[in-house]
Amino acid sequence: MRVGVTGGTGFIGQYLIRDYGENYDFVVPIRDKSRAIKEWADERFIECDYTVDSLKRALEGCDAVIHLAAKGMPKNRNPLKMEEYLPNVMASASVFEACKEIGIKNIINASSKAVWGEQAEADLLKEKQIPKPEDEYGVSKLCGEVLAKFYNDSYRMKIKTLRMAEVCGLDLSRGMLNPFWSVLLNASAEGRPIPIYGRGIGGRDLIYVKDVTRAFTMALDKEAEGIYNIGSGRITTNMEIAEAFCKVFKNEGGIELYPEKEEWGTTKCLSVEKAKQELGFAASYDLLRIVEDIKREYDSHKII
Repeated sequence: MRVGVTGGTGFIGQYLIRDYGENYDFVVPIRDKSRAIKEWADERFIECDYTVDSLKRALEGCDAVIHLAAKGMPKNRNPLKMEEYLPNVMASASVFEACKEIGIKNIINASSKAVWGEQAEADLLKEKQIPKPEDEYGVSKLCGEVLAKFYNDSYRMKIKTLRMAEVCGLDLSRGMLNPFWSVLLNASAEGRPIPIYGRGIGGRDLIYVKDVTRAFTMALDKEAEGIYNIGSGRITTNMEIAEAFCKVFKNEGGIELYPEKEEWGTTKCLSVEKAKQELGFAASYDLLRIVEDIKREYDSHKII
């Protein structure tokens, strides 16, 4: 199967193409070919400015498209500007329109639990619940979901939107991007105490990057359309994560609590039943396996 992958050089895209490159003939539209991954065959990359016409040329002959390209969720609490996230909306519109014009119906669209924010009325978030994004990133992903539904309803396309929980893992070219996970990795690798704010009871709805890529490949083979939550189905606390890092890295520095500091956390967890029933997907990496695999990738790449 020939599959176009927008955002193929990003965090998730790198794992997808590296780990499934023998299973699929991947094509990666890219704005600047100098950013192409050197280890990959050059023919995978097609220069593209993400207009509809350039995407049509790049994706011609593909059987399906995985749409990952987007400006990601912010890694800090600085105020956001909507203008920074409008390109996410425009990219989705261009990808869907290009696919419509060249006859590609099978599209996997990456979205995020950020479409709910913390305003959701329930702690177990199901696909049918009304989204209430709290920031510009969440708004941009919700716009992509609405566009996907429009193309499904109007043009009989088969766009499957995967709403992902917090995706964790080591970026293969840039190291650990999430500040919380970066602190844990650095401290563990250097044998220093892991700093945990508050009591460590703040929760995270996690999914490992390799489970995410597997979910995308499973969705490629399904005739379904619509929205699917992709997560582990449980909340993991910051303390649990720190303890797993100490165990896997044999970090004798242990954990150092800072009870006066504000701890971040959520009680909002994605319901994953629909993905299990209709896509056959369930997360396979528990917390210990996640950290063990992060260590393997870290030891292999020697990047932080």
